Amino acid sequence: MADYNRTITPRGYQQLILDLIQLHTQKRRSIILELDCGMGKRVITYELLTRLFPDKRILLIVLSSSSLHETSAFLQHEYGGVNGFNWLGPGISGSFARKILTESRVVLCTPQKLANILTKNPEIARTFDIVIINEIDKIVRRMGSRRVLVYPWSTLLELFTSSLIIGMSGTLRDSHYVLDNEQLEIRKELNTLLHYLPNSELIYMDSLAGTDIRKFTKVTSIELVGVEDPTISNLSNIITDELKEAYREIKEALKVEAPDYLAQLSEIGPQALLQAPVSLELRSKAQTLALIRKYLFSMVPSQLKKFLHPPLPIDSSMLPTTPQKILKVVELAKKTKKIVVLCSYLKTARTIVAYLQRVNIKAFLITGKVLDKNAILQQFREYPGQAAIVMSPVGERDIDLPEAEQLIIFDSVRTTKTVYQQLKRIRGGTGVFLFYANSYEARKVKSIVKSIIEKYPWSIKVNSPMP
Repeated sequence: MADYNRTITPRGYQQLILDLIQLHTQKRRSIILELDCGMGKRVITYELLTRLFPDKRILLIVLSSSSLHETSAFLQHEYGGVNGFNWLGPGISGSFARKILTESRVVLCTPQKLANILTKNPEIARTFDIVIINEIDKIVRRMGSRRVLVYPWSTLLELFTSSLIIGMSGTLRDSHYVLDNEQLEIRKELNTLLHYLPNSELIYMDSLAGTDIRKFTKVTSIELVGVEDPTISNLSNIITDELKEAYREIKEALKVEAPDYLAQLSEIGPQALLQAPVSLELRSKAQTLALIRKYLFSMVPSQLKKFLHPPLPIDSSMLPTTPQKILKVVELAKKTKKIVVLCSYLKTARTIVAYLQRVNIKAFLITGKVLDKNAILQQFREYPGQAAIVMSPVGERDIDLPEAEQLIIFDSVRTTKTVYQQLKRIRGGTGVFLFYANSYEARKVKSIVKSIIEKYPWSIKVNSPMP
């Protein structure tokens, strides 16, 4: 079956990936591909659907509704089209979805929609030759117990035992926690994927050395910007001291109730204490304090104050009136024509937008509640003056903005991979980590940046000294 008019010429490293996939699949081996952000996973996908496997029945699974729409658009319009293509959009009835899955050569879908159909019609799953999974790393739970995979992947992978799997990810270099009664294990996510896809070959970024990949690698410079706020520093120290006491109480309980678990903590770190097999009361106290400390660095005072209650020795009168990190965002935005700001909470994002507008910087907001992200992105890209786009975690998903010169991470999460993927949304440029000086947040940022440098040395450099 001939494909439509093709408009793509793969780069050298992309062609090597395609050659390796063809070689391994001919031997009936599945594939796990690590290809860094912005290096052309969509190009690889299109080539698989059209040139390498033009006659195969293929399921293409993306993990979010926004990815579903964007992937459908680029396959059908941007890259020249795919023969026999259809997709399971929202609102499609079960009977029509079964018809699409039965009659189409290539079907694009989300895992949830697919699982709803295939659990009732498992015979359809066996008709697909190849299953391509985008962002395969995200099928692994960050903290797992009896369920190591995110729902509904355990069910789906059992249905696809007769299909070849091609899983793609921007990075496969993080770990996750696996708990089983009193046993706690830190496991490489790659090892977990290989366990569930045992007949697989790995194509790693390191496999592409010697190709033209460095020619297309855009290095992101990191700057660490400390923000002075003695009030926040003091509050951080108070909460940290309370959290240390909560951790001490958990450890005392573990000495009696789960000494084997306690023995593993030095290897895994204090986060494991939040999931320790002790009383719910002890765990809840520590979890609450850890969340409040996170909120201290990421929320505006009006939102944070509702979480301050006894026995924590802090009340709303101790909170600062002006969020100094937001003032720093404004300061940085004044020096940059196009800037991206990522933050964890909607109220913080809206407050940042308001402060930017006060100094006549055009500010755009994208959150999970925005239905047409592309329209806002286009306005940001085309705006002739200084512009900023502020995004929440759900809003920023699957968005790339190479037009921006600078990206600010307002508050950092702990997962190295997530932070790295955030940095690469601007495909180069400068990534700025904001943190409150002389606080726990400074130590946290230092730890995250150190991990990023170790795991992604080919595309990251640090311009400022570590805090």
